[in-house]
Amino acid sequence: MAEKTVVLNIRVSEPQARWLRKLAEAQHSGNLSAAARQTLTDSWILRRCREEYEALRIEEEFSFPRDEIGATRAIEFFLSSFGANSEMRWEDGDAEWL
Repeated sequence: MAEKTVVLNIRVSEPQARWLRKLAEAQHSGNLSAAARQTLTDSWILRRCREEYEALRIEEEFSFPRDEIGATRAIEFFLSSFGANSEMRWEDGDAEWL
């Protein structure tokens, strides 16, 4: 069965639009809709990972082992510093990594 689709009319900043266009060109044969769908899917997966990590951290007292110099690993910092209900802000330089 085909999924129902809806049209979204959203506003994004110019750097976000540039980034999404670059992503579409690089990974989706120029298809902006496909890039937007993949970005939404990636966001959903990331939120699920954060929620699962938070549950493991609280319920199982889980944490990643420290690195070779005893510092917190980047993945733990990333997953724990941005809670599942937090909102990240887009900065001007964020569009330049692709």
